[in-house]
Amino acid sequence: MPTVVAKLKRSVSQNSLSFRLLSYILLCSSVLAVVITMVQLLWDYRKDVGQIENSITQIEASFLQPIAASLWNLDEEQVQVQVEGIMNLPNMQYVLIKEILGSSEVPLIEKGMQKQKFDISREFDLVYQGEVVGRLLVAASLDEVYQRLIEKSMVILVSQTIKTLVVSICILLIIYYLVIRHLNRIADYTRSLKLDSALPPLKLEGRDPHPSNPDELDGLAATYNQMREKIFAELSAKEKANQELAAERDFSTTIINSSTSVICCLDQGFDIESINPAGVILTGYSQQEMVGKSWLSLFVDQQQQDEIAKLLTKYQDQKDLEITMTDQLGETNTLLWSFVPFYEGEHFKYLIAFGYDVSSLKRVEKEIKRLNDQLEEKVIKRTASLEQSNNQLVIAFDELKRAQQTLVESEKMASLGSLVAGVAHEINTPIGISVTASSYLQDQTKSLKQRVAEGKLSRAFIEELTTNMDESCHLLMNNLRRASDLISSFKQVAVDQSSEACYTFNIAENLNQVVTSLNHKLKKANCTVETHCDSDLKMHSFPGSFTQIYSNLIINSVNHGFDDWDGERKITIQVTRQNDRLLIDYQDSGRGIDPDIAPRIFDPFVTSKRGHGGSGLGTHVIYNLVVQLLKGSIVHDTSVAQGVCFHIDIPYHSV
Repeated sequence: MPTVVAKLKRSVSQNSLSFRLLSYILLCSSVLAVVITMVQLLWDYRKDVGQIENSITQIEASFLQPIAASLWNLDEEQVQVQVEGIMNLPNMQYVLIKEILGSSEVPLIEKGMQKQKFDISREFDLVYQGEVVGRLLVAASLDEVYQRLIEKSMVILVSQTIKTLVVSICILLIIYYLVIRHLNRIADYTRSLKLDSALPPLKLEGRDPHPSNPDELDGLAATYNQMREKIFAELSAKEKANQELAAERDFSTTIINSSTSVICCLDQGFDIESINPAGVILTGYSQQEMVGKSWLSLFVDQQQQDEIAKLLTKYQDQKDLEITMTDQLGETNTLLWSFVPFYEGEHFKYLIAFGYDVSSLKRVEKEIKRLNDQLEEKVIKRTASLEQSNNQLVIAFDELKRAQQTLVESEKMASLGSLVAGVAHEINTPIGISVTASSYLQDQTKSLKQRVAEGKLSRAFIEELTTNMDESCHLLMNNLRRASDLISSFKQVAVDQSSEACYTFNIAENLNQVVTSLNHKLKKANCTVETHCDSDLKMHSFPGSFTQIYSNLIINSVNHGFDDWDGERKITIQVTRQNDRLLIDYQDSGRGIDPDIAPRIFDPFVTSKRGHGGSGLGTHVIYNLVVQLLKGSIVHDTSVAQGVCFHIDIPYHSV
């Protein structure tokens, strides 16, 4: 409790925020109380004055006629009684009745205290039967009204003062417990904060450090903690940067001093400001002796000094200037110099020079030049023989390319031949059924003609005949339509594979045509093909190339992936569009690709069926179509657990 009282006393000290808040609250409350009091008093004043004016109006309505009658009848006692009745009205101060005698007014009855000026007064004519018989003067005093207002104002001011003081103290206590004590906590925490040691995070007394609905003080505390962490992080980073800077400075100093290249700083007059020990070896002077001397006189021969001085006067980067110098022993050395200007702000300070001694390299260069002159004759002689060998290699390479092209074309034709054989096999069944159905219809027609000729037609025969003919026609139409679809698919595939025409086509229809044309191989291999492609997806490209790609992939899966394979035999082809790219994902569930040949799967003549009819050009043809013709990419995915997976990415060209 004493601690709370001490904190509260400190909070209401003259310079504290609480003191100023209390002062402002008291001032505003006092002004408001005075204003309210004045309004209340003005209201009461007007109310009392209104009551007095109502009383005077009542006198006019109730007393004028009776008093006039009493005066006319000279009943002075009755007039006295009536005057007493008027004086009994609230706040009445003075009543005077004058009798008119001729042209003069004679005071008849006077009651109350007379003043030179009354607060409220009115004079009425006393008229009886149309004749003015006298005058009535009534006057009211506001002294009692003023007294009541003064007493009431004192009561209001005292009550308002007490209420204001109590409310202000309550508000001060509320502000203290809600705001001031937390501000004091933040101030004490700030005073105890040290930059060289980390304190625990700021926590406000009586508050959840992680509230679900934070208010301004919670936000202030959180911001303060973030600022504290940021300050410590920046100080740590700055300290680390200073340490790294010192380490880099020591490292740079070590490199400069141990470098075999001459490194020196030159002022605007090209006098040496500093130089590393490498210059001592070349010139024979100590570092102290070289500081202040002209760099031109030490490192440049007389005949080059003017030319070099003109270049350096530009104070710009200069790269690889070959400069000769003569040391104190009279030996000539060649150095390769580079110059970099160094500025402090916008003002030039140094020209940093880097010189690398290439004297030994120059000697080696001369020796190499001499050897090159000797080798030129040998090179000329060997060039002739190399040209002859090169011509032979060119001829052999051309022959090899022609052979490869021939094999690729053979692979394409073999694929087309396989398609032809498969389609012929597929067409054979519906054509055979159609022939049988046609023969049956012919026999039924002959039977009908014979019965017509013999006159042996019956209703049962006609019904049986029409039923059989209807079934035969239905069977005939279905199989002929199937054969027509096979021929159309084969025709489109064959045309597309034999040309590189570019036009707009439906990708799903193109894929389904290939699957249909290879249906005989898929049935023979007991394999199923599952395709996923938007039926409305169209593209402007080379449909024949897509057909060749699908055909080669499916045939490779049948011949290599499912050959002697006891597992699931399923091929999945998914075609999707992503923005301006067309993605084709091909996967089968077969045996996969031998890891030994997987890295070379797209190379020509790579096959796992060497000696068993495999040419090794199937995937090579696919690669050439995707990369060269369609300008895309194909990737063999080795991450799948089983089977083979290819990802094809091709630019999409809209309709």
